[in-house]
Amino acid sequence: MCWTDTKFAGRVLMSVKQSRLLHLIGLVVVECYLIHPGLSQSGASYTAERRIDTILIDGNLNEASWQNAADTSVFTFWDGSAAPASLRTTARMVWDDQYLYIACSARDPDVYATYTVRDARLWEQDNFEVFVTVPGTTGYLEVEGSPKGTIWDGSFTNVFQGPGGSYTVTGLQVSGSVSGTLNNSSDQDTGFTGEMRLPFADVYQGIPGGHPVNGTQLRMNLNRINWNTPATQGGPGAAGSDTYYAWSPVPGTGISFHRPDKFGTITFSTNSVPAPTWVFTTPMISGSNLVLSGVGHPGGSYRVLVSTNLVLPSVNWTRIATNSFDSVTARFRFTNTIDAGNPQLFYRLQSL
Repeated sequence: MCWTDTKFAGRVLMSVKQSRLLHLIGLVVVECYLIHPGLSQSGASYTAERRIDTILIDGNLNEASWQNAADTSVFTFWDGSAAPASLRTTARMVWDDQYLYIACSARDPDVYATYTVRDARLWEQDNFEVFVTVPGTTGYLEVEGSPKGTIWDGSFTNVFQGPGGSYTVTGLQVSGSVSGTLNNSSDQDTGFTGEMRLPFADVYQGIPGGHPVNGTQLRMNLNRINWNTPATQGGPGAAGSDTYYAWSPVPGTGISFHRPDKFGTITFSTNSVPAPTWVFTTPMISGSNLVLSGVGHPGGSYRVLVSTNLVLPSVNWTRIATNSFDSVTARFRFTNTIDAGNPQLFYRLQSL
């Protein structure tokens, strides 16, 4: 038997008997969720659902949680006018009781980021930014990340002015991953992804409750600053190349993301992100081996477990392989020697 056990809602069940006949039985469970819209607010809006697996902050958006998390609306120029397709930017968000997780996907033909020291002036190079405040309070948190994973963090007490004083977000994690050649303007990059884990303890800063519940709202903005690689590297990007993008536009007489009155609204749902669908294709016998293949989700990691007893808890199954789905096609394939002493063996594919 083969059984995907993704630890979340969707399951695909496949039966494989180790004999001359192979029997395939498919069972797919699909769960749909209806999210009620939150209260009307100015600016952009987004509903964040709960994560369904462990998210490693490494800049690679290959966890199952990211696969079906909804994209935000496409970022515009800071004033709300349409941004070029070559610099298309979107984000996704999921959460648990302790953290808000944010993923940024940015197209960029020339990624530039050299700063490595925390609280360096990241806005002088390619970056992605998060501004967040609790409705009804005066003050907000700002966190910036670079494609290299460098952090800038600050806290502001006057909601209409910035920048504020030094502030360290304990437990904050930021990472980035570049598709292309960083800091090289002679070739063309695809872009970069950024990943962030933001603790609710720092967002709420002592406000009763400490983390969202179903229907809770936060006001926030997601921004990006783009620069081209300069002739002399190590400082600001090429002079005059900087452009500014926002999820929730901040129109005005000048560029400033420090506009909580223009922040968008994120509403938290206790529904989980829908699980990605994993599919087994027809198994094959190759000599004395059983060959199993199929499709998972791009870049995701999985382990293969086996047991002669289907009803045993998964912790009692034997792990025989750990691998990753193809980063582009999401396909997988593994081979196991048929044990003549076991006329039937159960296989479980489980997410990490």
